[in-house]
Amino acid sequence: MIKEWIRVLLLFGVVSLSIGGFSTYADEPDVQPVMYQVSAFAVLEDGNYSEIITVNDLNKYGNFGVGGFEDMDGELSQIDGITYKIRSDGEVLIPSGDTGVCFANTIVFDPEISYQLNTSMDKDTLLKNIEDSFPDKDAIYAFRVDGVYENMTVRSVPMQDEPYPPLTSVINNQSVFVLHNTSGSITGFWFPEWMQGVNYAGFHPHFITDSRDAGGHILGLLSKQVTVSIQPIRQFTTILG
Repeated sequence: MIKEWIRVLLLFGVVSLSIGGFSTYADEPDVQPVMYQVSAFAVLEDGNYSEIITVNDLNKYGNFGVGGFEDMDGELSQIDGITYKIRSDGEVLIPSGDTGVCFANTIVFDPEISYQLNTSMDKDTLLKNIEDSFPDKDAIYAFRVDGVYENMTVRSVPMQDEPYPPLTSVINNQSVFVLHNTSGSITGFWFPEWMQGVNYAGFHPHFITDSRDAGGHILGLLSKQVTVSIQPIRQFTTILG
C-alpha cells in the first residue's frame, strides 16, 4: 500500500519522505542528511532519459552519488564532490556543469559505520556482508568501499536517440570492461524492497579507479583489502523537474 501511494505521488510532484513516515520539511527541522533522487526508477525503466537537472544542480545537492546522464550517455559516478561521466567507449571525463542528468541519487556523505575487510570476496559475498551490517532493513543506505580489487567487471551504456527505447534494450547494448589489480572506490545505494519502482530495490553499485580513468556500473568483482563505509539515510526527496 505504501509503495503504491509513492508511485502515485511520483506522477504529480516532488516527494519528501522521512523513513518511518511521510513529511514535508516545513513540518520538521532538517536535522538529518537528505538524499536527493532525480526522477524515479520506474520512469527510467520505461525509457525516459530527458534532462531533469544539470550536473551543477546535482553537485549542489550532494557530493556522493550514482546515476545516468541525459540520453543515457554513459554512467554517472559522483565522489568527493566531483561528478564523472564514464562513457561506453571507456573514457572517463568531468562533464560540463550544464550537462543534463536524467536519473541520480546524491547525498552529502557522512558515514556512521566503517570497517575493514581483508578477506577476498566476490560481488555477491561483499554485498551480502554490507547488507548484514545494516541496522534496519526498512531504511535506505549509502555505501562506499575503498581498496584493492583483483578484478573488477564494469559496464557503461551508449547514448540513445529519441524516441528512447526501454532500459532493458539499452542494457542489451552495453559495453563491458574488465579491470585487473586495480584500486578504487565503489559508490552506491541500497533500497529496501518496499521502495521498488521508486528506485531499484537492493544495491546499485558503481566503481571508479583511484586514477579516475576507468569505471562504470559493477557487474562482478573480486576484492582484496577494502574499507567499507555506510551511511543510513532517514530523509529522502525526489526531484521530478
